[in-house]
Amino acid sequence: MTTIKVSVETRDRLKKLADEDNLTLDAELARTLDRAEDARFWAGVRADYARLQADPQEWGEYVSELAEWDQTAADGLGEE
Repeated sequence: MTTIKVSVETRDRLKKLADEDNLTLDAELARTLDRAEDARFWAGVRADYARLQADPQEWGEYVSELAEWDQTAADGLGEE
């Protein structure tokens, strides 16, 4: 265990969330951090796709590669 210094306002906000979710402060903080990390990850993915789409040649190559992979999925083999 360790101690961190946070403002009273921040502690109260965290406690309110934890109470609403029936979690400890630690569990609520961990969940909030998980959500923030997920949001940051997906924002990065969206930004990467936007950059890819901004380059018509790169986007065309990406779409073509996806089409090739789609064909392999239709190989006629049943679920195994």
